[in-house]
Amino acid sequence: MSSVIPEVSDFSLVGQLLGFIIKDSYKIKYLRIAFADREYRVKPAKEIREQILETIVPGSWVEVRGMKKQSRKTGKVKLKANSVKPVKSNNTTSIPVSVSESPPLSKASILVCQKSSCWKRGGRAICQVLEESLRDRGLADKVQIKLTGCLKQCKQGPNLVMMPGKARYCQVRPERIPELLQEHFASSYSEVKA
Repeated sequence: MSSVIPEVSDFSLVGQLLGFIIKDSYKIKYLRIAFADREYRVKPAKEIREQILETIVPGSWVEVRGMKKQSRKTGKVKLKANSVKPVKSNNTTSIPVSVSESPPLSKASILVCQKSSCWKRGGRAICQVLEESLRDRGLADKVQIKLTGCLKQCKQGPNLVMMPGKARYCQVRPERIPELLQEHFASSYSEVKA
């Protein structure tokens, strides 16, 4: 039973805030932090989310402290920030956080609602652009497009969900697809190009 209990430890890093992943159009779900030539997603604690939006802008350097949970079974790492503070310089020395590589992309998928409301609002075009964009980036064999039932956002269609991570997007337009693929699969794309 001890093999399923995650390993928990403190972490601290200094990196550049690349941006936010927003949920429900206003809540910060994750911070995108660049550290040591990698991008990490850090979930801020609820009590500091509002403060982050008021004091920190993308592109600034931040010191992030919190808890790291690593699954002993899968090796997957989750970072949760208890403190996010701006730093004045881009000095990236810190107490390094040891984070294993992200899970293999064989489990990656993009869920696209195929119900009539989403389909009429552009779902079919989204699927076509997704297929072309994945093929162009060499990710067609690593990221699967799955058509799903209703995602409960009918009036905001077309809707899609990026997996893993469960990032939801509403009112997606075809021209936004390359940006979303870059955001979610950039590290895998660079591995494919190399």
